[in-house]
Amino acid sequence: MKPKKPNLRQTHVSKIIDLSAHLRRIVVTGDSLVGFPVGMEGSYVKVVLQPDSATERKMRSYTIRYFNPETNELALDFVVNRHSGPATNWARDAKVGDSVTIAGPGPLKMTNFEHHSYLLVGDITSVNAVNGYVPRFNENADVRAVIAVPTRADIIELDYDDSKNTEWFVEDEATSTLEEKVLEVAADMEKDTHVFLGLEASSIRALRPVLQEEIGFDRLNLSAVGYWKQGVDADRFGAQKKMNPV
Repeated sequence: MKPKKPNLRQTHVSKIIDLSAHLRRIVVTGDSLVGFPVGMEGSYVKVVLQPDSATERKMRSYTIRYFNPETNELALDFVVNRHSGPATNWARDAKVGDSVTIAGPGPLKMTNFEHHSYLLVGDITSVNAVNGYVPRFNENADVRAVIAVPTRADIIELDYDDSKNTEWFVEDEATSTLEEKVLEVAADMEKDTHVFLGLEASSIRALRPVLQEEIGFDRLNLSAVGYWKQGVDADRFGAQKKMNPV
């Protein structure tokens, strides 16, 4: 059976909002978004890029911040001014009216929202995954999140009251490691806590055994998504993940 072709949607940029020096929100719209599934915040779409006729088309995954079915507006946040790459460069140079193709959405990584305990650990690339998941959980659940960002200016407003359950780990102010912060937050959580890790690949490899061996979390309740890998471009990282998932 041939793999299912992605549903490609032609859109154009309708708004550009600089959230911080490192985060740029790009809102796209177009008739192709009529019928786009609602309630997929925290899931992802593929941004399809073809810089020029001599360059092979590239696809990059970006987490949905929101979709407004009344205006057919889809918002995605791009990390900029941290590295160079097809999607980053496109987002940095984007202008209102620019065309861009979207494919998806893909499935949510977490699907059980009625559990009693959740730990989510993200960084600047996955903040919208945390933002999309937390409002879905049982309102009586013990929910804790740690989000790492480069600077204090990168702490953005979320769609839930983050003062209750979210700790921002500011990298350029930190006196401990992210792993140490996560262990501190998770120390007294139930052993059957459901865990989401959306981080750089080596951070996941460092955190996973610690959470299992020192805290006692069940590996079957741990969902991990390597959003990026230090020093490796997205194409090579995607191939590596297929051969050796994080």
